[in-house]
Amino acid sequence: MGVKSAESQTGEVALIKAIRALDGNSADTIGQRLETVWNTLSKHRGGSFHAAEEMLLRWLLKNMSGSAPINDQVRRFPLSWNIMGAVFAWIPLFSLAKSLADRRFIAVLQQTLKDISTPQSKKGDSDVEMKDATSNETAQNSRKRKRTTAAKFDLSSQQQVAGCLQTAEAVFEALRILLSRCDIKSTDGLPSNRMGAEHIKSLFSSSASDVMQILVPILSICNLAAKSDELESSKEQSTWMSTFYTLWDLHLQGPEDASAVAVSLSGLGAHLLSRLTATPRHPSLTIDATVQEQWARDLRRFLTRNMILPARAAFLNNRAQDVIQVATQMSSDFASTNYPVLFDLVTRAPRVLSEKATKKDYEEWIQAVFDGILAALKGADASKSQPAVEAVLEMAADQQLPLSAESLRSVCKAYGLQGDKLNWKLHLSIAKLNPDVFLVTQEGQVLLDQALAHTFCTKEKEAEKFDKATEFLIHLVNGHARARDLQGFIKTWLTYLDKNELSGFPWTSGQLANAVAKTVEQSLTVGQLVDILSWVDGQKTKQKGVKLVILAAIANGLSLEAYIDAANMRTLEIASKEKFDKKEKSVISTARWTVAEKAISRATVADAKSVWGSIHSNLKTTLKRSETYSPEAFAAFKCCAAAWVKLADDDEAASLTSSFVDKLDKKDDTKGTSKGDESSVSKSSYTTWILEGCPHLVSLLTKRQSAFPPTLISALTPSEKDESRTLDSAQVLAQQILENQNIVGNEKVIGGLVDKTISLIETPKGLESLIVARGAIQLLLEVPMEALTRQQRESTMKRLISQAKKVVDKPKHVDAQYWSLVLSLMTKLMSKPTFYEDMKFDDLETTGRCIRKIYKKSEEKGSTETILQEREDYRLLEALATSTIRQMCIAYPEEREKAYIANALTVLKSGFEEAYVAPRLVLLRAFISVVKENEKIKDEADSLNLLATVKPIITSKKWRGKKLLPLLLALGATDVLEPKDVKKKFSSAVDTLLKASNWLLEHGYQAGWEVRTFIAKHFREELGAPLQIVTGAQATADDSEEEGNDAEKLGSVTAAFEKLSVLEYVDVVVSSVDEDTKLGYLKELLIGESETSDGSSRLLIVERLIQHISGTRPPVRDDSSQGHFDLAQAHTLLCSRLSHATDSPAQFIQIAKIVHLLLDKKANCMTQWNIDSTLSAVSAIASDVSSTTMLTTTPKTYESLCHLVEIVIKRHRKRLDGHFHILIPALQSLLRRLISSASSTSTAPSLLSDSTKERHAKLLSRLLTLITEPTVASVSSRSNTSATTKDTEHHNYQHQPLDSEKDKAKRYAGQHMYLVLMAYVKLQLEFVVPLVVREQLETGMFSIVDITPAEGELRIMNDGMDPSGRVIFREMYKRWERFGKWSGV
Repeated sequence: MGVKSAESQTGEVALIKAIRALDGNSADTIGQRLETVWNTLSKHRGGSFHAAEEMLLRWLLKNMSGSAPINDQVRRFPLSWNIMGAVFAWIPLFSLAKSLADRRFIAVLQQTLKDISTPQSKKGDSDVEMKDATSNETAQNSRKRKRTTAAKFDLSSQQQVAGCLQTAEAVFEALRILLSRCDIKSTDGLPSNRMGAEHIKSLFSSSASDVMQILVPILSICNLAAKSDELESSKEQSTWMSTFYTLWDLHLQGPEDASAVAVSLSGLGAHLLSRLTATPRHPSLTIDATVQEQWARDLRRFLTRNMILPARAAFLNNRAQDVIQVATQMSSDFASTNYPVLFDLVTRAPRVLSEKATKKDYEEWIQAVFDGILAALKGADASKSQPAVEAVLEMAADQQLPLSAESLRSVCKAYGLQGDKLNWKLHLSIAKLNPDVFLVTQEGQVLLDQALAHTFCTKEKEAEKFDKATEFLIHLVNGHARARDLQGFIKTWLTYLDKNELSGFPWTSGQLANAVAKTVEQSLTVGQLVDILSWVDGQKTKQKGVKLVILAAIANGLSLEAYIDAANMRTLEIASKEKFDKKEKSVISTARWTVAEKAISRATVADAKSVWGSIHSNLKTTLKRSETYSPEAFAAFKCCAAAWVKLADDDEAASLTSSFVDKLDKKDDTKGTSKGDESSVSKSSYTTWILEGCPHLVSLLTKRQSAFPPTLISALTPSEKDESRTLDSAQVLAQQILENQNIVGNEKVIGGLVDKTISLIETPKGLESLIVARGAIQLLLEVPMEALTRQQRESTMKRLISQAKKVVDKPKHVDAQYWSLVLSLMTKLMSKPTFYEDMKFDDLETTGRCIRKIYKKSEEKGSTETILQEREDYRLLEALATSTIRQMCIAYPEEREKAYIANALTVLKSGFEEAYVAPRLVLLRAFISVVKENEKIKDEADSLNLLATVKPIITSKKWRGKKLLPLLLALGATDVLEPKDVKKKFSSAVDTLLKASNWLLEHGYQAGWEVRTFIAKHFREELGAPLQIVTGAQATADDSEEEGNDAEKLGSVTAAFEKLSVLEYVDVVVSSVDEDTKLGYLKELLIGESETSDGSSRLLIVERLIQHISGTRPPVRDDSSQGHFDLAQAHTLLCSRLSHATDSPAQFIQIAKIVHLLLDKKANCMTQWNIDSTLSAVSAIASDVSSTTMLTTTPKTYESLCHLVEIVIKRHRKRLDGHFHILIPALQSLLRRLISSASSTSTAPSLLSDSTKERHAKLLSRLLTLITEPTVASVSSRSNTSATTKDTEHHNYQHQPLDSEKDKAKRYAGQHMYLVLMAYVKLQLEFVVPLVVREQLETGMFSIVDITPAEGELRIMNDGMDPSGRVIFREMYKRWERFGKWSGV
């Protein structure tokens, strides 16, 4: 202590000397003297007294005050503020407050920030940023930031940008230290400290106008740092904006705060936010990405809270718009960036529950802001106003904001034309927002005509304009459909089709036709459809065949029987009046045959014959003259195929279709895709349509050609040369075929397909042949086993064995992945009696040698294939060998079987090279395991002497690298030996095996479990605590012994075998222990967890162990047996761990699964505490902010929480009586999490897909209905004990009225569940609930209304909601009265 005190005194003396030396005569040496003080401070850590630090602070503030150049120099010197920040941390708060007040710290701070916010430019540079000009930011910011150099005590360098930013860093750090000390939580609780903190805060407690003298320069400095490359970026800058926010919070709040922010900060803040959020442009900034994100978040929150929300409240209450008008005026200098930011802030501002406003009020507010922006832009330069309006409308369109048609129409009128060009971006946003802008009034019709006049463009010459025009027309279609006026668009469509040559302009695009087809039945009645067809029929057109485009779209949109009856033949009748021309345009011809195809496929047989008779000659001409891969040929082919399917006995349709399919196989599809037409087709278009759209045609083609069509086979065969025939696409197509019962159920079709596929299996001689063979094998693997005849199985096996004999000699073009498929197919084929020609045991030996050859080749080439991948192939080989040998080991063998067994014994007794020990071990194990089942030849197994084969491998003490695989196979082969022989022969190898197991598991190699399983089977006593195992999460290649390079290969993909290996090990360990020992193991696993253990493996062991515990012992309910561990305590530990596993979704799901297992299968071991802790854990996790990422990005985690609540309700319903105060918060938390995750009203869109949202909502709704509509079993008094027998249940039902139990449970739930309904109503005010979620939740919410007493809880709920909530509930109640009262049976 004395030494430390002496050191402290020495430091204080040195500091005092350095401070006194500051008052020197020469001002030029102040910088050096300050450096001396800083060096002294760096060594001094404070003492019992702080007079020196106070003296230093007063000197600094004194020399910073004033307007002399030396004062400016000291203020700008970063080291001055670094020193000040250091003394801020040491001086007691009370003394610090007095010094800061005496020396006018706030004035010094204001002057410093003002000075450094306006740096001087270098000579030749301009420090003026052109207002609202498009700066070359990308070019400027592409330069690397300059490294930060030491600051000089030189006024000219301090006035430059780099000097100002260096000073700013020091000032912000000093402010951060000062403000953090003023946080009452960071004080030591002494009254003097609290008083000092309040005094310091009072220094910043000024009016809004005064505090702007600090805040405005801070924003300017942040803006300077964001665009300047003069200073190296640092993550410490992330606190600048939070310091800004804190200073604002300390000011005196008043009613004019929002106006002050709008006047002084809105323009600068919006401009900075536009840079940070890339709205609307995307400049590259020079600050760190983390800093950029933090600044954007803090600045957005500041502007929203202190300007947007007060402005909205003033508008909603008094219709006042002063604040927002001021904000738009102050942002006018940078209109193109600031106005989109302001509009974005307004539209994304959260709704406040205390605001008593309706949805209409919010819509009026947004409209008022939009009108204010438009008013501010009137008379502005087009370079400002045009980008601003486009960006604002794009935001509105993305959010589907309800802007008025009048204002949108005025925008379109003012900004719709750019010279003689149409502003398509603006028109698309308006059409997406509200198509009625162009459809309702006369003025709108003028704007529409103006836009449609620019739709005559082709995709070849103006691709971008073509796409935008097409999208605009689609929006018009949707607008007409919503207005129930699709006839109006069809009339316009025909008019514009007739105005120009049909040469691929937007009016003839397939996208537009598809949009019309989708809306035909939605927006037209049958009568209206007939009327519009009559109108089309009566029109005279200049261009030939233009009506066919409209008729084709209508024909494609018919699906309901009433519409088909009314319009099917009518469309064909009108189309037939358009005379066929051999030279007609492609779009006309395509439409003609589309109408004919739809008419034939939907007509009666008699009508179809009549139609076919009238069109077949023209159709034949089209098929003959057109390019094979043109849209018109494709449409004509589909028409011809439809006729053949409809009229199966028509030879001409059959001949035309069949010959055209044959032509597809001969012609290359590259010739038909050079026209640039969006409808160009390829061979895959034909084959895909045949296999998916017209599967019955496959049967007809197969029957006519007496074989599966080669064209279709080529579609199912992958090719390296054809991009449309990849392995994945061929596999997907094959899957679709095999799921079609019309094909699989037709023996001739499926037989022809299989025969043709088998013929493609040949020994690969190159990459192309390898891909073809692989595709054929994958297709055969997908074919159902029942569809393969014995002849086909034998033919396939013969080909595969022939391949193996060639591959074993030259495995040049075969890889491991392909051979795995071969083994899988062999195993599938041999699972049924299959006796191919010249079947011998040698074939299995050859197949096994191929595995080793292929992997050996991969090793030589440096392949990343692992030992355990090879192990999986040996598993397949073992399954193949077992199935094959079992077929030959029959009770009454014939010559074929006897010869096979004799050959097997000869092969297995013969010698082998050490490199092929792995396949020999596999075949030995398979043969012995099967032969032992046969009494007649079981003695032959002893003659093979497996023990002698495995002993050298197990006892060799070599298990690293390439030696590991033989060791694993040898250990597995011992399963067919006598346990006593194994224990006797291998006791000397236990220590080595245990060491190998520990090393493998520590380094994340799951093969260690297999070694450990062998030890547990035969040498259980050597393991000690068998389940206390240290495992690693991943493999590391740190083995320096033999074959060290293989360690890296070993640890690649081992997770595939982990689960089976771990489960097998646990089964072996606990197979012979009692209940108390199992519980002891469980306690060790849950309480004594090692930090180095792999959590997934440990949890897997826990789950398996719990499954082995019978759970017949009731939980301990008193303190008489201290130290006793049971499943109830295990549940408590797991619930606690569940709450802390939110950073690992996989482990979270695993723990939840175990908790679910305890609540379900071990229900009689659970106590009331376990039920309550489960619900509390669910509530805490669902409402915890830290779990948001997990629950949003991993949907199964939310489902796990729902399943936990579900099992509590189902299995422990009686224990919820009196505990609904715990259940209700859990349901409310799940409801809030569901809606907040599904809603897209926040700054980022929802990460969940619609199907996931629907699934989650259905799960939650199911929870509600389980509570409100309980099952009889869940509420019966003895249903929650697993020991209840059927007789006891029957007796129970006889003596207890089941209906009364159920009704009692419903009445009790009705007293509490209205709280969940209230939460749902309030959440609808806070978030926009997606339709799919609302539809699913309504079932559960209606069930709550069913059981809630109208005079009690419903009245309470009504009184507890604000007017907005009552409106929502009133609408929900009306829907319940109409649809929700009857839930069905």
